[in-house]
Amino acid sequence: MSSFFTSPTVLNTAGLVLNLAGVLLLFRYGMPFRVAQINEGSLWADKPTERDRSLNRRYTFLGVLGLCLLGASTGLQVAAALANSN
Repeated sequence: MSSFFTSPTVLNTAGLVLNLAGVLLLFRYGMPFRVAQINEGSLWADKPTERDRSLNRRYTFLGVLGLCLLGASTGLQVAAALANSN
């Protein structure tokens, strides 16, 4: 059973699934970036509400998660290529 999880086909397929999930998250929630949207002299016309802060945190978290999934998918696909070459 342990050889199943290290087979190149399974590693490559898992990498592709994580890649798709990461890309979909990035398309939906965008790239995480650091712009001060919480302080008084920010881009907001009025002071941000708690809902605004919550949305900002959620979008930042999901954007970072999408980037992490892309990194993990690349690692799995590299591992699949290395396992296939042996």
